[in-house]
Amino acid sequence: MSNVRARHSRAAAVIVSVLLTTTCASPPLSLYTLEPSDAAASAVPFRHSGVVIEIRRVVIPDYLDNQDILVRNGNMLRRSSHGRWASRLSNEVTRYLTGLLAARRTNALVTDQPPVAAPQDRIFITISNLDVSSAGLATLQANWTIVPQNPAQPVRNQRALFTASGPVKTDQDVVVLTQAVLTRLADAIDIAHLR
Repeated sequence: MSNVRARHSRAAAVIVSVLLTTTCASPPLSLYTLEPSDAAASAVPFRHSGVVIEIRRVVIPDYLDNQDILVRNGNMLRRSSHGRWASRLSNEVTRYLTGLLAARRTNALVTDQPPVAAPQDRIFITISNLDVSSAGLATLQANWTIVPQNPAQPVRNQRALFTASGPVKTDQDVVVLTQAVLTRLADAIDIAHLR
C-alpha cells in the first residue's frame, strides 16, 4: 500500500513540476487594441450640430473575426503564439474606424452605438480582405455604403483597395500595419458633406 502511495506521490510531483516548468517557460500573453494616433485622439472637441451618423458594425471575413493576430504566408495563416486582439477583430475595427471618422467630423455625433432617434446617415462597411503578409505587405479591400435617412437622397456605394508596407517581426508591427490600411479606408470615406 505504501509502495502505491509512493508511486502516486512521485507521479504527482512530476506532473506539478512539468506544469510549473511550462507555465514559467511560456511568454506572457499580450492583448492588443487598435488605437488612433495621438493627433486623432487630440482632435478638436465635439460640437454637436444635431447631425447623427451611425457606423454599423463592420463586416469582416469569418476566419478573421476572432481574437487571433494572423500573418499570411502564401495560403497559410500563422497565428501569434503570444499576442491576441483584446476583443473580436470586427469590434476592434468598428471602434477604430468610428474614432477616426468622429475625429474628421467633430460637429456631428459619429457613433457605433444604436442612436435613440434615427440617424441622418448610416454607414455600412464590408471588408472582404484584410491580410498582413510575412513579406510585410498589408492589404485591405473594402466596400462601403452611405444610406441617408431621407429616401429622396441617393445611396452612395464605394469600393477600394488599400495597401501599406512595413516590418512584421513582432505583433506590434502587425498591429501598426493593420492600423495603416484601416486609416486609409477612413480617409476614403467622405463624411464631410453628410447632413
